[in-house]
Amino acid sequence: MKRAVEATSTQAAMPAPAVMATGEHTQTTDPRNDPMRRFVPTPYTACLPVMGSTVRLETNNSKLLEHMVELFARYPGAASGHSTFLWRIVVDSDIQVGQPWPRRSAFSGDGLRFAHFGQRNFLAVDIEVREGLGVVSESLIEDKLGLTSPFLDNLFCLTVGALELVPLWANCVAREHKGVLLFGGANNGKTSASYAAEKLGLNFHADEGAFVELDAGVLRSWGGFWPPTFRPEALQFFPDLKDRTNPCLHRDFVVYHLVKQRAGSSWGSSIRPLCCLFLERQASDVPNISRVAHHDLAKLLAESVLFRDDECFREQQATVLQALEELPAYVLRYGSDPAVAAATIRDLLAAQDHSDPGRELLGTHSIPR
Repeated sequence: MKRAVEATSTQAAMPAPAVMATGEHTQTTDPRNDPMRRFVPTPYTACLPVMGSTVRLETNNSKLLEHMVELFARYPGAASGHSTFLWRIVVDSDIQVGQPWPRRSAFSGDGLRFAHFGQRNFLAVDIEVREGLGVVSESLIEDKLGLTSPFLDNLFCLTVGALELVPLWANCVAREHKGVLLFGGANNGKTSASYAAEKLGLNFHADEGAFVELDAGVLRSWGGFWPPTFRPEALQFFPDLKDRTNPCLHRDFVVYHLVKQRAGSSWGSSIRPLCCLFLERQASDVPNISRVAHHDLAKLLAESVLFRDDECFREQQATVLQALEELPAYVLRYGSDPAVAAATIRDLLAAQDHSDPGRELLGTHSIPR
């Protein structure tokens, strides 16, 4: 990406209509002389609402534009309507890549972030210029699920700090715009517990990513636009997932993406976190919950930041983490049944609805044995 691009070009542009296009353009430059595809015309444009911000999209492919407009339609945009970031994505017919998606590699430094999918598909984000560039094979965009994740979710995550959001490796379960943030390492049951909580009438708000901001002194958390992802063992607890998921080869193992969503999902709105729950699966045959000490919570939250961001976002991150440290936080040690964690989430939300958020909740709710 060329850093000589004017940093104010995105901000100065007039807001575009939801979708604008002037017809299909063919690539007029020799690809050998333009390996970064900087000179490919991108006539299809849209202003995408992205978790309270607005991002301008430019692309040369109408299918990709329609898919992204649909993905982000669930979110509100900036109140001003002005875009503060530019995503420019070129779909390249000269790149021939078979599915599944190529293995990803990524690196960053000095405000620049890169992610490669094989040799020719890539993302490059310049935080200073506030612009992201993507090049992707025409054959790969036919796989809408793969296009959403890993390609577009990586583009979003590389951009997220510039949108004033702090990315956390967490799930979220909500009710009436109030939620519990679920933390825990891999295989601790965050996704299964969230899905089981949905069966209890709660809202599966975010999977593998909660994006938190401090808005006028109030914590707000957003969920990502990608589908929840389950490991094969989750299907033994939820046989109905066989009809609601699609298998996807991810590196050397298979995962299942939830593609049939229930009505009434709140993924497009922000929720107010009321407490944090850290899951420790296979840690106790008898489920037990305990309060997390404040000094331990600070460390646990810092370890849950999704990735190390640039220094320019350190203050932003610290402010959000300090606000999260003021919330009640608990650790649940349980066996393997996600219903146990789901019932705990339900009871925590019920107690928080009727009490001071700082009240000691231990012993006030039941955990199924």
